[in-house]
Amino acid sequence: MGVEVHRLQPWEEARGQLHELQDLEGCLVARIGPVTVALPGELRERLQGLTGQTIGILRTDCDYRLGVVDGR
Repeated sequence: MGVEVHRLQPWEEARGQLHELQDLEGCLVARIGPVTVALPGELRERLQGLTGQTIGILRTDCDYRLGVVDGR
């Protein structure tokens, strides 16, 4: 992939347009706005079909929360 992959810390959010999803070294990697983040694979099903939409992913103390900011 050639870019730095960021792991969200608890209570950190990645927000922006979802550009792409990839599997990389056993985890799901999503390019959201200007950042590339590593996410648990179980989010793949929820994120598929959202490419091109503006989303927010918040890591909490115990899970990840997904919100769609626009419905384009």
